[in-house]
Parts: sequence; C-alpha cells; structure tokens
Amino acid sequence: MATFAFYPASENQRRSDGFNFAVAVGATAAAARAVAEALLGEPNALAAWTAVDLTSAPAAFVHGLPVGSRSQSVWPSLDRGGSYLRGS
Repeated sequence: MATFAFYPASENQRRSDGFNFAVAVGATAAAARAVAEALLGEPNALAAWTAVDLTSAPAAFVHGLPVGSRSQSVWPSLDRGGSYLRGS
C-alpha cells in the first residue's frame, strides 16, 4: 500500500498551520483519498486537493513543510495570506 499526502491545489486555500493537510494509505491515490474523506466524515471533501505519493522517498517534514521544499514544485510555497512559507 502506498502513502499519500493531500493538500489544497490552490495556494490561497492552504493553511500555514497545516490543518488542511492529510496523509492516508491506499492502493491508489483515489483509495487513499477515500480513506481520508471517511476519517473526516465528509465525502468528496478532498476531491480538488493535490495528491503526492510519499511511498518511494518520503520527505522529512518541519512544521508541515518538507525539508528541501524549495526544489520541489509540488509543495505549497504560500500561506493563506499570500506570504512565502519558511523554506520556500
């Protein structure tokens, strides 16, 4: 089973405190998304969120942002106020 991270696709919907970030396990991104949505109790709550496969090379995390995120275009770089997150 693969491990997936989910976060809003639009940077203005991302929270710098990490409260709208989810990690779930599943055979596919869709299966893991369904697991996370079941835990939330909200079907399709993460439908528009970006999925990142963490299985092959999990990133080290510091306060919700992976170490070395400057070189990874899939991770958010702005907080909800439009300011750059530390390390981005």
